[in-house]
Amino acid sequence: MKTVDVVIIGAGPAGSVCGSLLKRAGVDCVIIDHADFPRDKVCGGGLTVKAWRLLDSLLPGLTYDFRPINRIRLQFEGDSVCEFDAEYPIRMTLRKDFDNSLLQYYKQAGGELIKGSFARFKQQDDGRVLVRLKSGEEFLCKYLVAADGGNSRIRRQIAGPVDMKRHALFLEYYVDGNHHDDVFVHFSHQYKPGVFYRFSSNGRDMYGFASADTNEDYPRHLGKFRDALTKFQVPEGNVRGAYIPLKTVCSPTDNVILIGDAGGFPNKLTGEGLYDAFKTAYNASRAIIEKKSFKDTNSEVFRKMQNQQKVYDFFFSRFGFWLVRRLLHHPGAIKWLFDTKMKREKFVNK
Repeated sequence: MKTVDVVIIGAGPAGSVCGSLLKRAGVDCVIIDHADFPRDKVCGGGLTVKAWRLLDSLLPGLTYDFRPINRIRLQFEGDSVCEFDAEYPIRMTLRKDFDNSLLQYYKQAGGELIKGSFARFKQQDDGRVLVRLKSGEEFLCKYLVAADGGNSRIRRQIAGPVDMKRHALFLEYYVDGNHHDDVFVHFSHQYKPGVFYRFSSNGRDMYGFASADTNEDYPRHLGKFRDALTKFQVPEGNVRGAYIPLKTVCSPTDNVILIGDAGGFPNKLTGEGLYDAFKTAYNASRAIIEKKSFKDTNSEVFRKMQNQQKVYDFFFSRFGFWLVRRLLHHPGAIKWLFDTKMKREKFVNK
């Protein structure tokens, strides 16, 4: 059995950022992940200005490859395209390379990565947590941080079986090369509640389809995505998919903390996950370093998640969808709303 202050399960963005912040503060921690890095992941890989400004403030000196994209194009059914240039670029990354850059930053700070698969945890009488891996290896820690993504085993042990009604399905298809220079999002009653999109990424064009209507079976969603690819004249190829939890879960104990996708923190409306992965990682490190409750250090994010659910319900309501269609005829108003939202986020709590 190994003894350590903090065990982080998952070496993705949330886990690596949290680990880097803890190591920089002198906290003894390890990250455990079953994957071999670099590894790819279903995700658009876009960092909005609020995400990359937050990351720059948390991990000074971090370098990673990205492609800056300012042009935003939105379309509802066959209406004219609403297009504008965002005030700040979206940094398009390849998750395989981006996640590895974050992990290497953690290692350079003296962090240790252990390869293994989480099995279970158990609260001890002395207030510590016993973490067991599938290999039988055990760790005794003061804090357990779940950063193991949408299929988090820690989340399932805390919250029980996954509620598929509160999940979003993301499908993606890649075309090598840069054939476009924008972010394109298409709204349709055929996708509702969901969207079809294309991101001009770093070295490839990424086509995606997102839907929160998980009452439909996977083949029907896949059929809608392939129909959209045909509509926009995209050559057919292999499609990848993943379910992302939209229900936010808070651990009942202060020494087990769920962050990023494991805690259900992706944006309920847009599906953006990287910003809140960084933010919850930072709030988890604050809770550990300052010996506070994660419910307190992360209270702003918990409130935001509740509000986002209300916005989501309105957006895909009959009136909300009608209103969006009307607004897309006014690019100036959409640009103002987009830029204002990106700039109003608080980056680091003081």
